[in-house]
Amino acid sequence: MKRFVLPLVTLSLVFTSQSASAAPKPVVAKEMVAINLATPISVDTKMLVVGSSMVLLNEASVRAIGADGVEKWRLELTQGAASIATAIAADSAGNIWIAGSSANARVATPSTAPTTTPINPDNVIVDPKVPVRADLTIATIWKISSAGALLSTFTIENAAALLINSIALNAKGFTLGGISANDSGSSGVLISGDVDGKFEKPIYLGKSDTSVEAVVRGTDSSVYAIGSSTELLAGKKLAGLRDGIIAKYSSTGKLTALVRSSAAKAKREWSSATSALFLAGSVQSGQKFESAVTKFATNLSPTWTYRFASTGATYVA
Repeated sequence: MKRFVLPLVTLSLVFTSQSASAAPKPVVAKEMVAINLATPISVDTKMLVVGSSMVLLNEASVRAIGADGVEKWRLELTQGAASIATAIAADSAGNIWIAGSSANARVATPSTAPTTTPINPDNVIVDPKVPVRADLTIATIWKISSAGALLSTFTIENAAALLINSIALNAKGFTLGGISANDSGSSGVLISGDVDGKFEKPIYLGKSDTSVEAVVRGTDSSVYAIGSSTELLAGKKLAGLRDGIIAKYSSTGKLTALVRSSAAKAKREWSSATSALFLAGSVQSGQKFESAVTKFATNLSPTWTYRFASTGATYVA
C-alpha cells in the first residue's frame, strides 16, 4: 500500500502593541506536520477545509485529517448499492454534505486493461464528462457530522443517468448541478431541495450538449447554473466553438437571465465559482490556452476579468 506525505505548516502570529523604538517580536513557526495518507490523492479527489480538519473525498469514501496530520475519521458512503460521490460542501454548522449518483442495485464492475495517459502536446481541452453508466440514475446526498457520523441520506430518481458536478448550500436548502444523459446527448441539470431533504422537480438546461459544472444559491433563493454549451439556449446562439454560460433561475425555477461568452472561434468553459459569483474557467483559441477569472454582478454583468497563460485547469474557492 502506497503512502503519500503532505506537509502542513501552521504559523502562529502574535500581535502586540509596541512603541516605535521597540524591536519587532519574532514570528514563532511551528514544526511541519507530515500527513501519511494510506489512500492516495488523485486528480479526482475532492478537498474541503472544515474547521481545523481537511476533508478528502474519493468516489465513495470520505475521511478527515486533523491539523496534527492524523486521520480523525473515515466513512464509506456506499451502503449496499453502487454509488459515486463527486461533490462536497459544508454548511454553517460544520456538517458536510456530499452529493453523487447511485444505482438501484449493485452491479458487477467489468475489468479493464491498464491504460496510459494520452499524449496531448497541444493542450487540447477535453469536452465535459458525460455519464458513462446507465444505471446511475439516482441523485444522492449524504449529510455527515463534523465527527464523521452519517446523519441523513437523501435521494431522488432522475429520468436518466446523471453526473453531479457541484453542490451549493445555504440556510434554506441545497442545489445540485451536473449533467443528465438523454437520447440526443446530454443536458445540464439542476436539482434543488430544502434542508430536510425534500426535493423539487429537476430543471434541465439544453438538449444535446450542455454541462453545468458549478452552482450558486443566492440569498433570495435564486440559483445560478454555471458551465458551458454548444447549443442554442434561451434564444442565444453559439458564438464560438464552445461557449461559457451562466443561467439564472428564480426561486420558483423560472429562467430569468442567461449570458454566454462571445469569443468567436474559441472554446470557453466555466469550471468553478464562489458564492460571490467569482468564476474561473478556460479559454482556448487555436493553440493559445489561457485561464480566465471573472467577477460577475447578480444581473450577470461582468465587473472585472483577468486572463493569464495556463497549461491546466483553474479553480476558485
